[in-house]
Amino acid sequence: MPQITSRLLHKLGATALLSAALTFASFSPSAQALTLHGVDIPPQVELGGKTLVLNGAGTRYVFLFKVYTAALYLPQKSAQPQAIYSMAGPKELKLTMLRDVSGKELGDKLNEGIKNNLTPEEFNAFIPSLVQLGGLFAQKSQVKTGETVTFSDIPGKGCTIAIDGVPTGSVFTEPQFFNSMLKIWLGKDPAEGRLKRALLGNASDSN
Repeated sequence: MPQITSRLLHKLGATALLSAALTFASFSPSAQALTLHGVDIPPQVELGGKTLVLNGAGTRYVFLFKVYTAALYLPQKSAQPQAIYSMAGPKELKLTMLRDVSGKELGDKLNEGIKNNLTPEEFNAFIPSLVQLGGLFAQKSQVKTGETVTFSDIPGKGCTIAIDGVPTGSVFTEPQFFNSMLKIWLGKDPAEGRLKRALLGNASDSN
């Protein structure tokens, strides 16, 4: 009888530990959606038949004003920009506006950010696409608070842009176009150092 009781207690103990572990996992921060300034940022998204994980998310400030949140999704996490650029598979970057911004102004800032992080030769090669990018945003008088701008890249198909979930219809087929966009935030001269660190997975820089 003592042996049976001992085995039973051992089994119950193991069951309790397993239950506790499962409970902890279900409440683990990695399994929960992140919320930044009222914006829910899911831990993963689906793109091109693949599940992408949240690499990092943060906030773009201009002076003291919050402009947008940014969330980067990759096939696997990485804290190294070069590894992210060369990573195979789909990738996605999602901006959620925290204030109204002129479409033309946003397009101009994106083009400026790309120019600041490319060599003159690289920039010249992208000029037709950058003209297309600027024109795309110029068509929208405002990107309003709460609206999203999503850059989705699927190898072999190109980079597409959706504004508030509606595809713009533009496809940027240059293999390095999405990476040139990412350099706005992850390059040598990023839009904001703190946001760069947040997108590379430093949670303390997210807000």
